[in-house]
Amino acid sequence: NKKDILHVASNFAKEGLRILALAYKEVPDEMDELTHHDVESGLTFAGLQGMIDPPRPEAIEAIEGCKRAGIRVVMITGDHAITARSIAGKLGIADEDAVVLAGRELEDMTDADLFEKVRTVNVYARVSPQHKLRITEQFKKQGHIVAVTGDGVNDAPALKAAHIGVAMGKTGTDAAKEASDMVLADDNFASIFNAVKEGRIVFDNIRKVTFFLIPTGVAAILSILGTVVVGVPIPYVPAQLLWINLVTNGLQDVALAFEPGEKGIIDRPPRNPKEGIMSRLLIERTILVGVLISAGVVYNFITVLNAGDSLEKARTMAVTTMVFFQFFQAWNSRSELQSIFRINLMSNPFLFYSMIAASLAQLAVIYVPALQWVFRTEPIATGDWLQILMVSASVIVVVEADKFLRRRKAGNLQLKI
Repeated sequence: NKKDILHVASNFAKEGLRILALAYKEVPDEMDELTHHDVESGLTFAGLQGMIDPPRPEAIEAIEGCKRAGIRVVMITGDHAITARSIAGKLGIADEDAVVLAGRELEDMTDADLFEKVRTVNVYARVSPQHKLRITEQFKKQGHIVAVTGDGVNDAPALKAAHIGVAMGKTGTDAAKEASDMVLADDNFASIFNAVKEGRIVFDNIRKVTFFLIPTGVAAILSILGTVVVGVPIPYVPAQLLWINLVTNGLQDVALAFEPGEKGIIDRPPRNPKEGIMSRLLIERTILVGVLISAGVVYNFITVLNAGDSLEKARTMAVTTMVFFQFFQAWNSRSELQSIFRINLMSNPFLFYSMIAASLAQLAVIYVPALQWVFRTEPIATGDWLQILMVSASVIVVVEADKFLRRRKAGNLQLKI
């Protein structure tokens, strides 16, 4: 009877099965053509067929990763509400007792009511394309950055309305792809999560390169201004400045772009979309490091001049001090808060080998006669090298102290919260 059939169908749905009801009708042999009207009634029930499209294991892991990253995943489907709840439970989107909002309920809701519902509801069933569009718009009104996935023509309005429309590459229609900002070549949700992770790594690395380059540029300007103020010759000639910027900087900033993701990068909450590359932390640290490097360069430069050595040797000391400041600053730039002593030296071999190459190049400039003439340098003694290393290593001490204080402050803030 009907009650038993519905009971079985309900049990199928609870298992996450998509259900087809099969029925037949006997018609006269002489009937050549069937219309929709002919099969509207008089059918004999034959049975139920349950089909399952099990969630991919990597999709379950990706959804868990999204939660850790502060990304809320919502399921909007045309499936039955019970089926939707079951699948959402397996994916980790919602639990068994979660509220499922059906399309027929959305029909009677005002935008104001839906605005409140989307705060807590993670599963929507039996929805139409218009419902999906309304849900997307309400999330946007709440200030969320919204990404919508879809593959059909009917998904196009929501894909276009979202901040990021994501179409399926294999099963997606041309209309869905044209309305989207991104196409998944493998139709795998986990690829979206991986893209988020890679995006965070890229953004971090842009900041690292910025933090490496700007303080050294600031230091070069301040050191020139400082020597002008105290009435001594400037510490570099144009060829030496070109050498610093194109050779030593040029190798290490490219290497920093290959920095792997930091531990716990996916556990961070999403950043404020209004936050630029130069955060307040980076601005403060750029000023600190820029002043420190310029002071160290000017100190070594004037020390050599006061000792009665030649201007060429003093400039050699200044250039080499700047170069080694850059070496240590490159290590500092590998993380905004994590100590460099907790970062594997070879986790970025590009940086390691670029520093070796830059060191050899700097030694050649100092000790190869032909290059001495081009860059106006002189050989320096062992004692000079010790002075250079001691002064330039100070940037590690200062930045490590700054990182420690900021980590401690952040830890205290978390305890208070």
